[in-house]
Amino acid sequence: MISDSPPPKTVALVDPLWVGHHPMYFSQFTAAFLRLGAFVIGLCPNPAEALSGARAATEAGAAEFERRVSTHFLPAGKRSWFRGRFEGDPMRTYQRWKRCADTLFEAEQKVGRKADLVFFPYLDSYLRFLPFPAVPHLTIDRPWSGLYLRNHHHGEAPSPKKSLRMLAKGDALIRSPLCRGIGVLDERFISPMKDYTRQSVEGFPDVTDATLPARPYVLAEEIRRKAAGRKIIGLIGLERRKGMLNLLRVAEKAREMKLPWFFVCAGRFERPEYSPEEQELIDLTARRIQSGEIDNLHFDPKAGRIPEEADFNSIFSTFDVAWAAYEGFEGSSGALGKAACFDIPCIATRGECIGHRIEGYRTGLTIPEGDSVKALEAIERILGGKDWRGEPLISDHLRFREDHGLARLDSILGELLQRA
Repeated sequence: MISDSPPPKTVALVDPLWVGHHPMYFSQFTAAFLRLGAFVIGLCPNPAEALSGARAATEAGAAEFERRVSTHFLPAGKRSWFRGRFEGDPMRTYQRWKRCADTLFEAEQKVGRKADLVFFPYLDSYLRFLPFPAVPHLTIDRPWSGLYLRNHHHGEAPSPKKSLRMLAKGDALIRSPLCRGIGVLDERFISPMKDYTRQSVEGFPDVTDATLPARPYVLAEEIRRKAAGRKIIGLIGLERRKGMLNLLRVAEKAREMKLPWFFVCAGRFERPEYSPEEQELIDLTARRIQSGEIDNLHFDPKAGRIPEEADFNSIFSTFDVAWAAYEGFEGSSGALGKAACFDIPCIATRGECIGHRIEGYRTGLTIPEGDSVKALEAIERILGGKDWRGEPLISDHLRFREDHGLARLDSILGELLQRA
């Protein structure tokens, strides 16, 4: 009997960046496409880690996984020749498309399958300074889609400056006839993006991995030991945009006030992002921690990236309040998803995507950007279960988990595969 069901699709996942949450997103998309019955060809700078992460994220059996997933090395993308300030420039962004096409062709020859769809978990790297819809046809020449993270320029009022910015962002490339629609994590600007790109734009769930290790990660145990029963306010990933300097100020104020709180700054310290004066202050803080003068803060500027997502989660799960009071940052954050998984309230900066979600789901409190006095008060209110009006702070973590869960991701990607 001949089956009427169509043959399974093959998806190429392509990401030239391998920092922060990029490996986790890569694993989550791999697992999602596997659940939808597709074969996956993964192209990234660390194929072994991608394979390991995807294997941990999927429920597919070992034999089936090996048959349906193949990962291949893709060189990391270089920053622009504009003194390295941007993710790309006209030449290097085009080179990413060309390198993607060449690497994909070689991978297809090895696995004996041609990709029906190319999906970019971080589309931004393939747009910058390249507003030419013909580029995908000239390079990969396959249906494609992707997740666009930094789309906030679409919220700006019309002006000559915005017009120049739109060209520099390269969004006109999305008008490519091969594009099957794109996803965004910040749903606030979907309407103007549809108008500009003339493509389908879907709000994607900011899916996260909440897997915990069999045993608590060593740093998680150390944090609990140092906290000694005090409430823990924590941040993982010490980029400047995450508001680490303000968190250090809050920790110092709390120490002076003898509040029973313990603060955590974990993960890799991105030293080049801070000025020499700020680096000096940060190093002084580290020395005061080492000497025992500061006893309410964990911070190791020499620490590296937390190697596994489960270890990251083990540390995150120790928090009583998650710090999401980012500065100069407009986008979504996986920290909110992890907080929802572990029912942890957040403190966030008012406005932009993070603050908008915190207020909408009542999963914490928001403060003015960089305001350490308000941050101190917000933490006290959160720990007391009160909002700014003194009413009970009843967080809707369940609704957040549903709106940003795997079932919704699978539904969106399933529709995308049908259009491929």
